[in-house]
Amino acid sequence: MIGASRDPSKWGYKVFHNIVSNGYKGRVYPVNPSAAEIDGFRCYPCVGDIPGEVDLGIVIVPASTVLKVVEECGAKKVGALCVITAGFSEVGPEGAALEQELKERTAHYGMRMLGPNTMGFVNNSISLNASIVPKMPPKGWISFISQSGALGLSLVDWAIGSSLGMNCVVSTGNKADVSEADLLEYFEGDGNTWTIAMYIEGLKDGRRFMEAAKKVKKPKLAIKAGVSQAGARAAASHTGSLAGSDMVYDAAFKQCGVIRVEGVEEMFDAAMALSTQPRAKGNRVAILSNGGGAAIMASDACERRGMKVPELKKHTKAGIARLLPAFASVKNPIDTVAKSDYDLYREALKMLVEDKDIDCVMVIYAHAGFTSAAEPAKAVIDTIKEKYPKPVVACWMGGREVSAVASMFRKNKVPYYPVPERAAEALWSLIRYDEYLREAKR
Repeated sequence: MIGASRDPSKWGYKVFHNIVSNGYKGRVYPVNPSAAEIDGFRCYPCVGDIPGEVDLGIVIVPASTVLKVVEECGAKKVGALCVITAGFSEVGPEGAALEQELKERTAHYGMRMLGPNTMGFVNNSISLNASIVPKMPPKGWISFISQSGALGLSLVDWAIGSSLGMNCVVSTGNKADVSEADLLEYFEGDGNTWTIAMYIEGLKDGRRFMEAAKKVKKPKLAIKAGVSQAGARAAASHTGSLAGSDMVYDAAFKQCGVIRVEGVEEMFDAAMALSTQPRAKGNRVAILSNGGGAAIMASDACERRGMKVPELKKHTKAGIARLLPAFASVKNPIDTVAKSDYDLYREALKMLVEDKDIDCVMVIYAHAGFTSAAEPAKAVIDTIKEKYPKPVVACWMGGREVSAVASMFRKNKVPYYPVPERAAEALWSLIRYDEYLREAKR
């Protein structure tokens, strides 16, 4: 790491400390001519003084000295660079010219480069936190590509608070070399990534992005920012991006199988479902709920998004009716009138996933304080473990006791949402992804 520092207030200290304090097992070399050691590690005056091979150089030095560092790394035959330093194309023509020279120098030495103006990356599979975020997120199967470093890294903190598992988080910065297309190709071959999420302000090579996205067989989600005039101006000054026509991006995403979402919450809600559930083979949804109001809200949310909440087969209704009081509704949505014990949810859910006229199931529990939120949750978990080929999402509504149940769902790969609208949106993402796959085969 070139530009490592002993000053805890500087990024050079924070990034180096995060690398060595989060369990990374590789060798780490701080480079700073003014320090003998940093965080207990011997410090080297320049890259050339490091013994042995170097796979990656992380650069946090002033923009005016970055080219000198590139020359040193090139002479050392460093494999790749992550240039965190800012002050390039995002600041204007002079910075753009410096960025072009940086790109040419790294290419001359055969090095790939992330950045410049990146906030680094997190790779959970090798416990490498080469970023300014202090903690690693829980291990998971979602990898996130972000053109905004601050957004991407703040989402790591959000993921920790939400117990959302993530594999990699990559801040692309100005994309002088490594772009979304490169990362899509990488994550397609990465066994630890099941779903790819992206925050995009603008694409420098839209055609290459589309070609790469079409080859990726894993679910892909994207937020396209900078769609308003104010947003486009902000994107230009943020990472030097030209936002482009919103309609063009919309059409391009549809052609290459990228599911477009509006916000961060929607993106990770969808990613949670796509990374854990089987394909939705249609848009027919069954809803099981212990409360009529929640069931009605869920039905409305599904139908607004183009899903159907159809009548159940006669034998399905008859089977569920035997589990419920005579005054309960066994139509779709099913209202258990506050009854929510383990056996009821387990048996009713099994009948719904076995109904051939149903493609997806939403299970709802509204906590009223006089029943256990954990019992029906365990019923959902146990049913999903039987690996029925239909997606199931859970919506548990309530306070502290429900929050405790959330960790049960995360641990057992059950997509969980606090309100019916978010559960419906997650189901809709599964259906849209299946529609794309079927269209792509034609």
